Amino acid sequence: MAGLIRSNLVVASGTAVSRITGLVRIVIFGMVIGQTALADAFDGANNAPNAIYELFIGGVLSASLVPLFARLVDNENTNNQKSNDIDAIVSTALYVLVSITVVAVLAAPAIFHLFSLSPSSAVDADAYREAGTALTRIFLVQIFFYGISAITSALLNARRQYFAAAWSPALANMVAIAFLLYIPSAGAASPPQLGEVVSNGSLLWTLGLSTTAGVAIMALTQLLAVRKSGIRISLKPQFRHPAVARLVRLSTWTLGYVVANQIALVVIKNLASPGSGWVDAYAKAFIIFQLPHGLLAVSLATTFVPELSRLIHANNEPTFARRMSEGIRLTAMLTIPAAVGLFLLARPTVAVLLQHGNFDATATTNTARALSGLALGVAGFSVYLFVLRGFYARNDTRTPFFINIIENALNIVFALLLVDRFDVLGLGMAFSLAYLVSAAIALAVLHRSTPSLQLAPLLVSILRIVGAAALMAIVVRLASGIIGSNVGAGALLRVLLSSLLGLLVYVISLLAFGAPDIRHFVLSKMTKSSR
Repeated sequence: MAGLIRSNLVVASGTAVSRITGLVRIVIFGMVIGQTALADAFDGANNAPNAIYELFIGGVLSASLVPLFARLVDNENTNNQKSNDIDAIVSTALYVLVSITVVAVLAAPAIFHLFSLSPSSAVDADAYREAGTALTRIFLVQIFFYGISAITSALLNARRQYFAAAWSPALANMVAIAFLLYIPSAGAASPPQLGEVVSNGSLLWTLGLSTTAGVAIMALTQLLAVRKSGIRISLKPQFRHPAVARLVRLSTWTLGYVVANQIALVVIKNLASPGSGWVDAYAKAFIIFQLPHGLLAVSLATTFVPELSRLIHANNEPTFARRMSEGIRLTAMLTIPAAVGLFLLARPTVAVLLQHGNFDATATTNTARALSGLALGVAGFSVYLFVLRGFYARNDTRTPFFINIIENALNIVFALLLVDRFDVLGLGMAFSLAYLVSAAIALAVLHRSTPSLQLAPLLVSILRIVGAAALMAIVVRLASGIIGSNVGAGALLRVLLSSLLGLLVYVISLLAFGAPDIRHFVLSKMTKSSR
């Protein structure tokens, strides 16, 4: 158990640095570019490689590689058969990645068009698509490097070597920051205008390489870590190898999962009126929203999954159920107060982080509205993804597919109902409602397949957490009304002091409500780690 905690700390610290440098990256981007039509075009173009990668191979790799490699990669006994299986999977995936990347670059105009089906009337649609397509061609090269990163991180995680995969994204962010800081020297206006992307080659390549070069360095760093770990891979693609067939079989339903996600993404991006600045507002709010998820929940899920997979492989379902319950409790305990803080302090938080340079007060207001809506779903989003990891550990990709169909359908329906009345706030609310409902559905379905997962004590624990968070919300609301302001140093003071007071009340309330299961869980981890 002490080893699990150390691994969790490695992942948590790496994730923290990566999230913080990622936040610095969007701050610099906002200062230099502002919340403009160019910012929307950049977001759409930068979403393109993620969408294509996830659609054609990312979902296949991410959902199935770690559980599969956990069985094939053994620190003490990696025999020739296992090595051959790994070679077949990795080599075949690399050839597929190259093919998809080349085809995607050639199809860049059509791909970007999907993210600009209904551009804002405030921009010239042809100019918007021309600039976006130019950026998309450069960004799509990332598909190959995303694939390398997924494969290498899965290999490392399967061997319980988390450092490189957890810390390398920070390198990508630092590279992006360096390129963005160079933009004022690229001969562009301040802020740069949409048309300059086409007319100014220096601006185009600086923007394009800001993320592409970073993703490449991240992938190569992880590849070096894999080689250092002793895993040797020979490039011998074997499309009919049993291990490859097993991976494809496990991932068939995952492909449908990813398709649903990408359809929802395209719908939401187009409902945000590309070119109006709302796309950028939603994207930046989503990055801030993901901070507590990444810092508090991702490290838990990353370190739990290999163990969960091994427990199922050992046919130890009672322990699997107990570990799932512990993970869900801890995820809720960490993310529910984060949701309260983000919701109540959205405006000063965005002002502190982003209202600098070309990112003005209007941009802050739009981004804060999107963040308020998204904040409601922090816990639902984190618990939902953790529960799905339980299905994947059981090599069940079919059930997450159907649950995810429901989640994406809810997101689209809620967004269509709310966007006209609440603009980007409505899009954020739609996301949150969809994940809150879907988390409850996923938990109920997991209980049916794992009867030893006891829902009653789990729900009692979550209710205690919600009660403590409600008291925290009252304190934060009162404190934020009398401390500081929504701009400048006053905003920083409001966020810090209100958050500290709220967290203090939250911890005291948890203890007062009597949460022995959670308290004893945390204390047991601390005791075992000190042995």
